[in-house]
Amino acid sequence: MERQSVVEQILSYTGYVVPTILALILIPFKLFSDYKRQSNTVGFFHPYCNAGGGGERVLWAAIRIMQKKFPEFTYYVYSGDTDATKEQILLKARQRFGIELDPTNIEFVYLKWRTLVEARHYPRLTMIFQALGGLVLALEAWYRLVPDLFIDSMGYPLALPAFRLAGSRVITYVHYPTISVDMLSLVESRQESFNNSSTIAQSNILSWLKLWYYHFFAFIYWIAGLAAQVVMVNGSWTQRHINYMWKRRDVRIVYPPCDVEAFLNIESVAESLLEDTKTVRLLSVGQIRPEKNHMLQLEVLHDVKEPLEKKGYKVELCIAGGCRNEEDQERVRMLKAEAEKMGITEQLKWQLNVPYEDLVAELSKALISIHTMHNEHFGISVVEAMAASTIILSNDSGGPKMDIVKNFEQHCVGYLSVTRDEYVETILKIVEEGREKRDEIRKYARKSLTRFGEAAFDRLWINEIGRVF
Repeated sequence: MERQSVVEQILSYTGYVVPTILALILIPFKLFSDYKRQSNTVGFFHPYCNAGGGGERVLWAAIRIMQKKFPEFTYYVYSGDTDATKEQILLKARQRFGIELDPTNIEFVYLKWRTLVEARHYPRLTMIFQALGGLVLALEAWYRLVPDLFIDSMGYPLALPAFRLAGSRVITYVHYPTISVDMLSLVESRQESFNNSSTIAQSNILSWLKLWYYHFFAFIYWIAGLAAQVVMVNGSWTQRHINYMWKRRDVRIVYPPCDVEAFLNIESVAESLLEDTKTVRLLSVGQIRPEKNHMLQLEVLHDVKEPLEKKGYKVELCIAGGCRNEEDQERVRMLKAEAEKMGITEQLKWQLNVPYEDLVAELSKALISIHTMHNEHFGISVVEAMAASTIILSNDSGGPKMDIVKNFEQHCVGYLSVTRDEYVETILKIVEEGREKRDEIRKYARKSLTRFGEAAFDRLWINEIGRVF
């Protein structure tokens, strides 16, 4: 009898060793999961639940409608906001979003290892390290509580298989794909971008290595997506990417719960202020993150200042943004320093971590809302601005392009731009068009927004939850 080759020996060896190792890991995991699982519980995995962004609006609106429909359940939020009490978090949800929650059946599971998912720790291979950090954070969450129904509402893909293996029913709401077709295309075509530096774009070897890394991560991402029994996304742009990356055809669009009714009731005074004070008020609403591209907004403010002054107008930009941490605060300091260099400090107003009432006040005064993020996955602030009667000027990409700023009944509802010059030209055009044209845009913009209301979100969310509930 011939001796086995080395490969055959390895295969023979691993044929029983690997299953044994997996059994030694998974059996205790399963037994402990069964011990920790609590009946009649729903767990929302949202480590930054107190951030005050669009993702948090989805979280609180989802819990609110589930509390109404299924009051017998207890709702747990896995949160890394260890410096905030339950009362403080729920108060912020009410102040920032106007969402009132029943505190009697909502609890918080505080996670101590949230720092592991912060990008600042990983200057290289950020995606894979953040994903692994998310897995460790999910295991901490699993150790503390295994719910009947696990909902990832923030986008940590490796949390999905962890809780599926633990026996939970698993749902995910995807705001933004961790890796997308666009990211792969940028590296393959060697284009410089926010997440593809010029050093890599100009190197054959580095581009090849990064492309291999992206494809490897895309494979891991696909495996993680298999664990989700229900997949919801926030719009057409995200759906297109998740369909491709996860090879699924059951991905449902559930538009985020924009508080359309409340914003429709805002009494706009922008036209009166324009007439009385000759001030063109611009407003930017969004978290102070690098991808929001606030620098472009400062450049546009600088460029539009002189031509408006020649026409007899003053200009003012208010940036109303959420600051999550010291990194965001440092970004604000950098932007303020740049504004001083440009000579636009007097025209710039900051409203950081703005309460709901103050945001409403700023929207009522704004003539134009400016949004500069490329490939924004949806754009709740874009919808809110349109509902509040501001003229929207958004980036010609992502959710604003595909879902929101589209002609309604063959009428213009807002504007899209890409470059610095295009933004400046469009602002001047909006001012020159006159009130009659602007009122027509407002009319059809507001009519187009019913599909983004909270009632539509509530109905679709409950429909999708019902598939596994």
